[in-house]
Amino acid sequence: MAEDPTNEGLTDDDRRTALEVLRGSRILAYTVGLLCVAAGVVLMFWPDRTLVVVARIAGIFVLALGLSEVFDAVTTHRKGSYWGLLLLRGALNVAAGALLLFWPSITVTVLVWLFGLDLIITGIIGLFASRQIPKDMGRSVLVARSAVGIVFGIVLVVWPDVTLQVLAILIGLQLLALGAILLF
Repeated sequence: MAEDPTNEGLTDDDRRTALEVLRGSRILAYTVGLLCVAAGVVLMFWPDRTLVVVARIAGIFVLALGLSEVFDAVTTHRKGSYWGLLLLRGALNVAAGALLLFWPSITVTVLVWLFGLDLIITGIIGLFASRQIPKDMGRSVLVARSAVGIVFGIVLVVWPDVTLQVLAILIGLQLLALGAILLF
């Protein structure tokens, strides 16, 4: 069996998965496990407030990123560089960060609507594209995936708040499971 060229020079410690690394250190495993369990419980019992807090934290990060991009564009602009695009990107990130920071609920709802619209549009395109694919080449799979995407997109657009709560609860369950794995 041939040796994988991407693994040349790696030790066994370098090849360990993140879960193996966490389990290797009991203190780290217990700490991350307890944090996962705590976050999972919070997400399951207070999904609305948790989403607002997460949106605000994300807003702070995106705002800081945008400000640093604006600063970088202004201080390093040179002829022939893309400093104008960096400035535009920074300004958009500042705006997005401010929206997430000051109007988290509305902003998250709009993002869910946009994601739902993306699923609907992608599903419609997939249905049209499936007409070009021969039946024996997987047309039915593309039609099914497109139909499921359209249905999920409609659910997201029609019930964005409920969708966010369900998603928060599912993520909470996943965090509880990961926490349990790390603790036991």
